[in-house]
Amino acid sequence: MKKSLLSLLAVAGMMIPSAAVAQTTTFDVDGVKYALLEDGSGVEVSSSTLKGDIVIPSTVKNGNVTYRVVAVGKSAFENSEATSVKLPNTVRIIKDIAFCGCDIVSIDLGTGLEELGNNVFGASQELKNLSELPAGLVKIGAQNFYMNFALTAINVSPDNKMFKSVDGVLYSKSGRTAVSYPCGKGTSYVFPEGTDSINESFFNTFQAATQITFPKSLKYIGGQAFTYCRNMTSTNDLPAGLLEIQYGAFSNCRKIVLTVPSTVKVIGNQAFNNNYLMKKVNVPGGVKEVGQNAFTSASALTELTIAEGVEILGDYAFNQCGGYKRLVIPNTVTKIGGYAFRGVTGGSLKYLELGEKVAEVGVRAFMNQKPDTIICRAVIPPAYTNTVYDMVDPGCFGSPLFVPEASIDAYKAANGWNKFTNYKPLSELGGAGISDIETDKTVAAEDFYTLSGMKVAKPEAADGNMYIVVTRYTDGSMKSAKKLNR
Repeated sequence: MKKSLLSLLAVAGMMIPSAAVAQTTTFDVDGVKYALLEDGSGVEVSSSTLKGDIVIPSTVKNGNVTYRVVAVGKSAFENSEATSVKLPNTVRIIKDIAFCGCDIVSIDLGTGLEELGNNVFGASQELKNLSELPAGLVKIGAQNFYMNFALTAINVSPDNKMFKSVDGVLYSKSGRTAVSYPCGKGTSYVFPEGTDSINESFFNTFQAATQITFPKSLKYIGGQAFTYCRNMTSTNDLPAGLLEIQYGAFSNCRKIVLTVPSTVKVIGNQAFNNNYLMKKVNVPGGVKEVGQNAFTSASALTELTIAEGVEILGDYAFNQCGGYKRLVIPNTVTKIGGYAFRGVTGGSLKYLELGEKVAEVGVRAFMNQKPDTIICRAVIPPAYTNTVYDMVDPGCFGSPLFVPEASIDAYKAANGWNKFTNYKPLSELGGAGISDIETDKTVAAEDFYTLSGMKVAKPEAADGNMYIVVTRYTDGSMKSAKKLNR
Protein backbone atom coordinates (compact mmCIF):
# COMPACT_ATOMS: atom_id res chain seq x y z
CA MET A 1 0.00 0.00 0.00
CA LYS A 2 2.85 2.37 0.89
CA LYS A 3 4.58 1.62 -2.40
CA SER A 4 1.41 2.39 -4.35
CA LEU A 5 0.98 5.72 -2.53
CA LEU A 6 4.58 6.74 -3.23
CA SER A 7 4.18 5.91 -6.90
CA LEU A 8 1.02 8.02 -7.07
CA LEU A 9 2.76 11.01 -5.49
CA ALA A 10 5.70 10.66 -7.86
CA VAL A 11 3.46 10.76 -10.91
CA ALA A 12 1.72 13.81 -9.49
CA GLY A 13 5.08 15.56 -9.22
CA MET A 14 4.88 15.96 -5.46
CA MET A 15 7.04 13.06 -4.32
CA ILE A 16 8.66 13.62 -0.94
CA PRO A 17 11.80 11.46 -0.87
CA SER A 18 12.13 8.95 1.92
CA ALA A 19 15.29 8.52 3.94
CA ALA A 20 15.98 5.32 2.04
CA VAL A 21 16.32 7.12 -1.33
CA ALA A 22 19.12 9.65 -1.78
CA GLN A 23 17.85 12.87 -3.39
CA THR A 24 19.47 16.13 -4.55
CA THR A 25 17.79 19.49 -5.03
CA THR A 26 19.28 19.86 -8.53
CA PHE A 27 20.00 17.25 -11.15
CA ASP A 28 20.88 16.88 -14.84
CA VAL A 29 18.87 15.05 -17.47
CA ASP A 30 20.13 14.90 -21.07
CA GLY A 31 22.12 18.15 -20.78
CA VAL A 32 19.40 20.16 -19.06
CA LYS A 33 19.59 20.98 -15.36
CA TYR A 34 16.48 20.91 -13.20
CA ALA A 35 15.81 22.15 -9.67
CA LEU A 36 13.16 20.99 -7.20
CA LEU A 37 10.67 23.66 -6.23
CA GLU A 38 10.26 24.34 -2.53
CA ASP A 39 6.48 24.07 -2.67
CA GLY A 40 6.74 20.47 -3.92
CA SER A 41 4.79 21.18 -7.09
CA GLY A 42 7.49 19.81 -9.36
CA VAL A 43 10.73 21.03 -10.90
CA GLU A 44 11.91 23.96 -12.96
CA VAL A 45 14.42 24.14 -15.76
CA SER A 46 17.39 25.87 -14.15
CA SER A 47 19.94 25.96 -16.99
CA SER A 48 21.14 24.39 -20.21
CA THR A 49 24.28 24.58 -22.30
CA LEU A 50 22.76 22.68 -25.21
CA LYS A 51 22.83 24.09 -28.73
CA GLY A 52 20.49 23.39 -31.62
CA ASP A 53 16.86 22.43 -31.00
CA ILE A 54 15.86 21.71 -27.40
CA VAL A 55 12.69 19.87 -26.38
CA ILE A 56 11.84 20.01 -22.69
CA PRO A 57 9.83 16.96 -21.54
CA SER A 58 6.75 17.20 -19.35
CA THR A 59 8.28 14.88 -16.73
CA VAL A 60 11.82 14.00 -15.68
CA LYS A 61 13.25 11.38 -13.33
CA ASN A 62 15.70 11.96 -10.51
CA GLY A 63 16.75 8.55 -9.36
CA ASN A 64 13.55 6.58 -8.85
CA VAL A 65 11.32 9.65 -8.60
CA THR A 66 9.44 11.24 -11.49
CA TYR A 67 8.66 14.96 -11.42
CA ARG A 68 6.48 17.23 -13.53
CA VAL A 69 8.27 20.12 -15.23
CA VAL A 70 6.17 23.12 -14.18
CA ALA A 71 8.46 26.13 -14.56
CA VAL A 72 11.38 27.69 -16.39
CA GLY A 73 13.69 29.24 -13.81
CA LYS A 74 15.34 32.63 -13.65
CA SER A 75 18.06 33.03 -16.29
CA ALA A 76 17.56 29.43 -17.44
CA PHE A 77 18.31 30.18 -21.12
CA GLU A 78 19.90 33.61 -20.69
CA ASN A 79 22.58 34.04 -23.37
CA SER A 80 21.79 30.57 -24.70
CA GLU A 81 23.14 29.59 -28.12
CA ALA A 82 20.31 27.16 -28.77
CA THR A 83 18.32 27.53 -31.98
CA SER A 84 14.86 26.67 -30.65
CA VAL A 85 13.14 25.63 -27.42
CA LYS A 86 9.87 23.73 -27.14
CA LEU A 87 8.25 23.79 -23.69
CA PRO A 88 5.74 21.20 -22.48
CA ASN A 89 2.11 22.04 -21.69
CA THR A 90 2.90 21.45 -18.00
CA VAL A 91 4.94 24.66 -17.68
CA ARG A 92 2.92 27.26 -15.78
CA ILE A 93 5.54 29.92 -15.01
CA ILE A 94 8.48 31.38 -16.90
CA LYS A 95 10.58 33.40 -14.47
CA ASP A 96 12.57 36.63 -14.88
CA ILE A 97 15.13 36.91 -17.72
CA ALA A 98 14.62 33.23 -18.59
CA PHE A 99 15.30 33.82 -22.32
CA CYS A 100 16.99 37.23 -22.04
CA GLY A 101 19.79 38.02 -24.47
CA CYS A 102 19.77 34.62 -26.13
CA ASP A 103 20.26 33.58 -29.76
CA ILE A 104 17.11 31.47 -29.85
CA VAL A 105 15.06 31.97 -33.00
CA SER A 106 11.93 29.99 -32.09
CA ILE A 107 10.16 29.38 -28.78
CA ASP A 108 7.06 27.22 -28.28
CA LEU A 109 5.49 28.20 -24.95
CA GLY A 110 3.09 25.28 -24.70
CA THR A 111 -0.55 25.70 -23.70
CA GLY A 112 -0.39 25.69 -19.90
CA LEU A 113 1.46 28.95 -19.27
CA GLU A 114 -0.09 31.21 -16.62
CA GLU A 115 2.61 33.75 -15.79
CA LEU A 116 5.52 35.52 -17.47
CA GLY A 117 8.06 37.18 -15.18
CA ASN A 118 10.05 40.34 -15.95
CA ASN A 119 12.32 40.71 -18.97
CA VAL A 120 11.69 37.14 -20.10
CA PHE A 121 12.54 37.67 -23.79
CA GLY A 122 14.28 41.06 -23.55
CA ALA A 123 17.28 41.74 -25.79
CA SER A 124 16.85 38.42 -27.65
CA GLN A 125 17.41 39.98 -31.02
CA GLU A 126 17.16 36.75 -33.05
CA LEU A 127 13.74 35.73 -31.69
CA LYS A 128 11.50 35.51 -34.73
CA ASN A 129 8.94 32.82 -34.02
CA LEU A 130 7.01 32.87 -30.75
CA SER A 131 3.95 30.68 -30.32
CA GLU A 132 0.77 32.45 -29.36
CA LEU A 133 0.35 33.43 -25.72
CA PRO A 134 -1.96 30.71 -24.38
CA ALA A 135 -5.49 31.09 -23.08
CA GLY A 136 -4.54 30.67 -19.43
CA LEU A 137 -1.90 33.40 -19.29
CA VAL A 138 -3.02 35.95 -16.70
CA LYS A 139 0.14 37.84 -15.73
CA ILE A 140 2.88 39.47 -17.82
CA GLY A 141 5.79 41.30 -16.18
CA ALA A 142 7.69 44.35 -17.41
CA GLN A 143 10.16 44.66 -20.30
CA ASN A 144 9.35 41.29 -21.79
CA PHE A 145 9.62 42.17 -25.47
CA TYR A 146 12.12 45.01 -25.69
CA MET A 147 14.81 44.76 -28.37
CA ASN A 148 13.10 41.78 -30.05
CA PHE A 149 13.99 43.27 -33.42
CA ALA A 150 13.15 40.15 -35.46
CA LEU A 151 9.74 39.59 -33.86
CA THR A 152 6.98 40.86 -36.15
CA ALA A 153 3.92 39.97 -34.08
CA ILE A 154 2.85 38.99 -30.57
CA ASN A 155 -0.08 36.66 -31.04
CA VAL A 156 -2.56 35.70 -28.33
CA SER A 157 -5.06 32.89 -28.07
CA PRO A 158 -8.55 34.30 -28.76
CA ASP A 159 -9.71 32.50 -25.61
CA ASN A 160 -7.38 34.50 -23.34
CA LYS A 161 -9.43 36.64 -20.95
CA MET A 162 -6.68 39.11 -20.02
CA PHE A 163 -4.87 39.98 -23.26
CA LYS A 164 -5.37 40.21 -26.99
CA SER A 165 -3.36 40.95 -30.11
CA VAL A 166 -4.29 44.06 -32.10
CA ASP A 167 -2.66 43.70 -35.51
CA GLY A 168 0.26 41.94 -33.85
CA VAL A 169 0.64 44.39 -30.93
CA LEU A 170 -0.06 43.15 -27.42
CA TYR A 171 -2.98 44.88 -25.64
CA SER A 172 -5.12 44.30 -22.61
CA LYS A 173 -8.36 42.48 -23.41
CA SER A 174 -10.32 45.75 -23.15
CA GLY A 175 -7.98 47.41 -25.64
CA ARG A 176 -7.36 50.30 -23.27
CA THR A 177 -3.76 49.38 -22.37
CA ALA A 178 -1.00 49.00 -24.93
CA VAL A 179 1.24 46.35 -23.35
CA SER A 180 4.12 45.52 -25.72
CA TYR A 181 5.24 46.25 -29.26
CA PRO A 182 7.16 43.70 -31.40
CA CYS A 183 10.01 45.78 -32.80
CA GLY A 184 10.15 43.80 -36.04
CA LYS A 185 6.65 44.96 -36.96
CA GLY A 186 7.74 48.40 -38.23
CA THR A 187 9.38 51.65 -37.24
CA SER A 188 6.23 53.77 -36.96
CA TYR A 189 3.04 53.23 -35.01
CA VAL A 190 -0.36 54.88 -34.63
CA PHE A 191 -2.07 54.11 -31.34
CA PRO A 192 -5.77 53.40 -31.87
CA GLU A 193 -8.27 55.73 -30.22
CA GLY A 194 -9.52 54.30 -26.96
CA THR A 195 -6.00 53.52 -25.76
CA ASP A 196 -5.64 55.29 -22.41
CA SER A 197 -2.43 53.69 -21.10
CA ILE A 198 0.94 52.82 -22.61
CA ASN A 199 2.77 50.21 -20.56
CA GLU A 200 6.28 50.34 -19.21
CA SER A 201 8.96 49.69 -21.88
CA PHE A 202 6.46 49.60 -24.76
CA PHE A 203 9.08 50.86 -27.26
CA ASN A 204 12.11 50.59 -24.97
CA THR A 205 15.46 50.93 -26.79
CA PHE A 206 13.85 50.76 -30.23
CA GLN A 207 16.37 53.12 -31.80
CA ALA A 208 15.11 52.46 -35.32
CA ALA A 209 11.66 53.84 -34.45
CA THR A 210 10.84 56.91 -36.53
CA GLN A 211 7.33 58.15 -35.78
CA ILE A 212 4.62 57.76 -33.18
CA THR A 213 1.06 59.09 -33.15
CA PHE A 214 -0.68 59.43 -29.79
CA PRO A 215 -4.43 58.94 -29.29
CA LYS A 216 -6.61 61.68 -27.83
CA SER A 217 -7.76 59.18 -25.21
CA LEU A 218 -4.29 58.79 -23.66
CA LYS A 219 -4.03 59.27 -19.86
CA TYR A 220 -0.90 57.40 -18.77
CA ILE A 221 2.57 56.78 -20.22
CA GLY A 222 4.57 54.15 -18.35
CA GLY A 223 8.21 54.16 -17.31
CA GLN A 224 10.76 53.89 -20.13
CA ALA A 225 7.93 53.51 -22.63
CA PHE A 226 9.99 55.20 -25.37
CA THR A 227 13.44 55.44 -23.81
CA TYR A 228 16.36 55.49 -26.26
CA CYS A 229 14.13 55.93 -29.29
CA ARG A 230 16.79 58.31 -30.53
CA ASN A 231 15.40 58.81 -34.03
CA MET A 232 11.73 59.01 -33.15
CA THR A 233 9.57 62.03 -33.84
CA SER A 234 5.88 62.54 -33.20
CA THR A 235 3.24 63.28 -35.81
CA ASN A 236 1.15 64.96 -33.10
CA ASP A 237 1.65 66.38 -29.61
CA LEU A 238 0.84 64.81 -26.28
CA PRO A 239 -2.93 65.07 -25.90
CA ALA A 240 -4.85 67.26 -23.50
CA GLY A 241 -6.14 65.00 -20.76
CA LEU A 242 -2.82 63.18 -20.23
CA LEU A 243 -2.25 62.72 -16.49
CA GLU A 244 1.05 60.87 -15.94
CA ILE A 245 4.44 60.71 -17.62
CA GLN A 246 6.43 58.15 -15.67
CA TYR A 247 10.19 57.75 -15.16
CA GLY A 248 12.32 57.75 -18.29
CA ALA A 249 9.28 57.76 -20.56
CA PHE A 250 11.02 59.84 -23.25
CA SER A 251 14.59 59.61 -21.98
CA ASN A 252 17.15 60.02 -24.78
CA CYS A 253 14.49 60.67 -27.42
CA ARG A 254 16.82 63.20 -28.93
CA LYS A 255 14.73 64.28 -31.91
CA ILE A 256 11.27 64.42 -30.38
CA VAL A 257 9.67 67.76 -29.52
CA LEU A 258 6.68 67.58 -27.17
CA THR A 259 4.67 69.94 -25.00
CA VAL A 260 3.62 68.89 -21.53
CA PRO A 261 -0.19 69.33 -21.39
CA SER A 262 -1.66 71.42 -18.58
CA THR A 263 -3.54 68.34 -17.34
CA VAL A 264 -0.37 66.40 -16.39
CA LYS A 265 0.04 65.67 -12.68
CA VAL A 266 3.14 63.42 -12.67
CA ILE A 267 6.50 64.00 -14.36
CA GLY A 268 8.80 61.19 -13.27
CA ASN A 269 12.57 60.98 -12.93
CA GLN A 270 14.40 61.34 -16.27
CA ALA A 271 11.09 61.69 -18.09
CA PHE A 272 12.58 63.94 -20.80
CA ASN A 273 16.31 63.92 -20.11
CA ASN A 274 18.66 64.32 -23.10
CA ASN A 275 15.87 65.63 -25.32
CA TYR A 276 18.10 68.02 -27.19
CA LEU A 277 15.47 69.74 -29.35
CA MET A 278 12.92 70.84 -26.74
CA LYS A 279 12.80 74.64 -26.82
CA LYS A 280 9.93 75.35 -24.44
CA VAL A 281 8.96 73.63 -21.21
CA ASN A 282 5.85 74.52 -19.25
CA VAL A 283 5.45 72.59 -16.01
CA PRO A 284 1.74 72.55 -15.11
CA GLY A 285 0.53 73.45 -11.62
CA GLY A 286 -0.96 70.01 -11.09
CA VAL A 287 2.54 68.51 -10.97
CA LYS A 288 3.44 68.54 -7.28
CA GLU A 289 6.97 67.23 -7.80
CA VAL A 290 9.22 67.41 -10.85
CA GLY A 291 11.33 64.24 -10.78
CA GLN A 292 15.11 64.02 -10.69
CA ASN A 293 16.80 64.69 -14.04
CA ALA A 294 13.35 65.18 -15.56
CA PHE A 295 14.59 67.66 -18.19
CA THR A 296 18.37 67.31 -17.92
CA SER A 297 20.34 68.46 -20.99
CA ALA A 298 17.47 70.12 -22.84
CA SER A 299 20.22 72.12 -24.50
CA ALA A 300 17.93 73.98 -26.93
CA LEU A 301 15.67 75.29 -24.17
CA THR A 302 14.84 78.98 -24.52
CA GLU A 303 11.75 79.29 -22.33
CA LEU A 304 11.04 77.65 -18.98
CA THR A 305 7.82 78.23 -17.06
CA ILE A 306 6.89 76.61 -13.76
CA ALA A 307 3.27 77.16 -12.79
CA GLU A 308 1.82 77.91 -9.38
CA GLY A 309 0.97 74.62 -7.67
CA VAL A 310 4.33 72.89 -8.16
CA GLU A 311 5.89 72.15 -4.75
CA ILE A 312 9.18 70.24 -5.24
CA LEU A 313 11.82 70.53 -7.94
CA GLY A 314 13.95 67.38 -7.83
CA ASP A 315 17.72 67.06 -7.97
CA TYR A 316 19.11 67.85 -11.44
CA ALA A 317 15.55 68.50 -12.67
CA PHE A 318 16.71 71.10 -15.23
CA ASN A 319 20.42 70.37 -15.07
CA GLN A 320 22.48 71.75 -17.98
CA CYS A 321 19.55 73.22 -19.83
CA GLY A 322 20.77 76.16 -21.87
CA GLY A 323 19.28 79.29 -23.36
CA TYR A 324 16.52 80.49 -21.04
CA LYS A 325 17.18 83.90 -19.47
CA ARG A 326 14.42 84.17 -16.91
CA LEU A 327 13.39 81.80 -14.14
CA VAL A 328 10.54 82.41 -11.73
CA ILE A 329 10.11 79.81 -8.98
CA PRO A 330 6.44 80.10 -7.98
CA ASN A 331 5.24 80.77 -4.46
CA THR A 332 4.06 77.18 -4.00
CA VAL A 333 7.53 75.65 -4.33
CA THR A 334 9.05 74.62 -0.99
CA LYS A 335 12.17 72.71 -2.10
CA ILE A 336 14.69 73.16 -4.89
CA GLY A 337 16.92 70.11 -5.35
CA GLY A 338 20.68 69.97 -5.76
CA TYR A 339 21.96 71.02 -9.19
CA ALA A 340 18.31 71.56 -10.16
CA PHE A 341 19.11 74.51 -12.44
CA ARG A 342 22.80 73.98 -13.02
CA GLY A 343 23.55 75.83 -16.22
CA VAL A 344 25.98 75.14 -18.99
CA THR A 345 29.29 76.92 -18.53
CA GLY A 346 28.62 80.67 -18.53
CA GLY A 347 24.90 80.04 -17.97
CA SER A 348 22.36 82.24 -19.73
CA LEU A 349 20.15 83.07 -16.73
CA LYS A 350 19.75 86.83 -16.16
CA TYR A 351 16.78 87.04 -13.83
CA LEU A 352 16.09 84.67 -10.93
CA GLU A 353 13.10 84.88 -8.59
CA LEU A 354 12.39 82.50 -5.72
CA GLY A 355 8.86 82.42 -4.29
CA GLU A 356 7.89 83.14 -0.72
CA LYS A 357 7.53 79.48 0.40
CA VAL A 358 10.94 78.21 -0.71
CA ALA A 359 12.40 76.67 2.45
CA GLU A 360 15.32 74.66 1.08
CA VAL A 361 17.83 75.10 -1.74
CA GLY A 362 20.00 72.09 -2.63
CA VAL A 363 23.73 72.04 -3.24
CA ARG A 364 24.83 74.01 -6.30
CA ALA A 365 21.21 74.44 -7.32
CA PHE A 366 22.17 77.29 -9.67
CA MET A 367 25.74 76.31 -10.47
CA ASN A 368 27.24 78.20 -13.45
CA GLN A 369 24.35 80.68 -13.38
CA LYS A 370 25.20 84.39 -12.96
CA PRO A 371 21.89 86.30 -12.90
CA ASP A 372 22.02 90.10 -12.87
CA THR A 373 19.11 90.24 -10.47
CA ILE A 374 18.09 87.79 -7.77
CA ILE A 375 14.84 88.01 -5.83
CA CYS A 376 13.99 85.83 -2.85
CA ARG A 377 10.57 86.55 -1.36
CA ALA A 378 10.89 84.14 1.58
CA VAL A 379 10.80 85.93 4.93
CA ILE A 380 13.00 83.19 6.44
CA PRO A 381 16.12 82.59 4.30
CA PRO A 382 15.81 79.20 2.56
CA ALA A 383 18.12 76.63 4.15
CA TYR A 384 21.36 75.98 2.28
CA THR A 385 23.30 73.43 4.27
CA ASN A 386 26.34 72.82 2.08
CA THR A 387 29.46 74.64 3.32
CA VAL A 388 31.80 73.66 0.48
CA TYR A 389 30.02 74.66 -2.73
CA ASP A 390 28.12 77.83 -3.60
CA MET A 391 24.47 77.81 -4.70
CA VAL A 392 25.23 80.13 -7.66
CA ASP A 393 28.30 81.11 -9.63
CA PRO A 394 30.42 83.31 -7.35
CA GLY A 395 30.53 85.85 -10.14
CA CYS A 396 27.03 87.05 -9.22
CA PHE A 397 27.59 87.60 -5.50
CA GLY A 398 27.82 91.31 -6.25
CA SER A 399 24.47 91.35 -8.10
CA PRO A 400 21.55 92.87 -6.21
CA LEU A 401 19.73 90.41 -3.98
CA PHE A 402 16.19 91.60 -3.23
CA VAL A 403 14.67 90.20 -0.03
CA PRO A 404 11.98 91.30 2.45
CA GLU A 405 13.29 94.40 4.20
CA ALA A 406 12.78 92.98 7.67
CA SER A 407 14.81 89.90 6.72
CA ILE A 408 17.97 91.53 5.37
CA ASP A 409 19.96 90.87 8.54
CA ALA A 410 18.80 87.25 8.55
CA TYR A 411 20.00 86.78 4.96
CA LYS A 412 23.35 88.35 5.82
CA ALA A 413 23.79 85.75 8.57
CA ALA A 414 22.43 82.68 6.75
CA ASN A 415 24.78 80.10 5.25
CA GLY A 416 25.06 80.49 1.49
CA TRP A 417 23.17 83.76 1.42
CA ASN A 418 25.93 85.45 3.42
CA LYS A 419 28.18 85.31 0.34
CA PHE A 420 26.19 88.10 -1.31
CA THR A 421 27.31 91.68 -0.84
CA ASN A 422 24.52 93.78 -2.36
CA TYR A 423 21.32 93.29 -0.34
CA LYS A 424 18.23 95.26 -1.35
CA PRO A 425 14.74 95.48 0.16
CA LEU A 426 11.88 94.30 -2.05
CA SER A 427 10.48 97.82 -1.85
CA GLU A 428 13.30 98.99 -4.14
CA LEU A 429 12.67 96.30 -6.69
CA GLY A 430 10.72 98.41 -9.13
CA GLY A 431 11.38 97.07 -12.62
CA ALA A 432 14.93 95.95 -11.97
CA GLY A 433 16.11 93.12 -14.11
CA ILE A 434 13.09 93.07 -16.39
CA SER A 435 13.74 95.86 -18.83
CA ASP A 436 13.86 93.41 -21.71
CA ILE A 437 10.28 92.18 -21.19
CA GLU A 438 7.73 93.21 -23.77
CA THR A 439 4.76 94.99 -22.19
CA ASP A 440 2.25 94.44 -24.98
CA LYS A 441 1.55 90.83 -24.02
CA THR A 442 -1.57 89.13 -22.68
CA VAL A 443 -1.77 89.39 -18.90
CA ALA A 444 -2.37 86.08 -17.12
CA ALA A 445 -2.44 87.32 -13.52
CA GLU A 446 -1.43 90.10 -11.17
CA ASP A 447 -0.05 89.44 -7.69
CA PHE A 448 0.09 92.09 -4.97
CA TYR A 449 2.75 92.26 -2.24
CA THR A 450 3.35 94.57 0.68
CA LEU A 451 6.64 96.45 0.74
CA SER A 452 7.95 93.80 3.14
CA GLY A 453 7.33 91.13 0.52
CA MET A 454 4.17 89.53 1.96
CA LYS A 455 1.65 88.47 -0.68
CA VAL A 456 -1.84 89.91 -0.17
CA ALA A 457 -5.18 89.87 -1.96
CA LYS A 458 -5.74 92.46 -4.64
CA PRO A 459 -7.26 95.56 -2.98
CA GLU A 460 -10.91 95.98 -3.86
CA ALA A 461 -10.75 99.75 -3.57
CA ALA A 462 -8.22 102.56 -3.26
CA ASP A 463 -6.63 102.37 0.18
CA GLY A 464 -3.71 104.77 -0.19
CA ASN A 465 -1.13 102.01 0.41
CA MET A 466 1.97 101.25 -1.61
CA TYR A 467 2.21 97.78 -3.18
CA ILE A 468 4.63 95.79 -5.27
CA VAL A 469 2.58 94.51 -8.22
CA VAL A 470 3.90 91.51 -10.13
CA THR A 471 2.30 91.10 -13.56
CA ARG A 472 2.58 87.66 -15.12
CA TYR A 473 1.99 87.07 -18.84
CA THR A 474 0.65 84.04 -20.65
CA ASP A 475 4.06 83.32 -22.21
CA GLY A 476 5.56 82.91 -18.73
CA SER A 477 7.36 86.27 -18.60
CA MET A 478 6.66 88.83 -15.87
CA LYS A 479 7.34 92.35 -14.65
CA SER A 480 7.07 93.97 -11.27
CA ALA A 481 6.57 97.56 -10.23
CA LYS A 482 5.93 99.59 -7.09
CA LYS A 483 2.50 101.26 -7.24
CA LEU A 484 0.51 103.55 -4.96
CA ASN A 485 -3.10 102.35 -4.73
CA ARG A 486 -5.13 105.55 -4.87
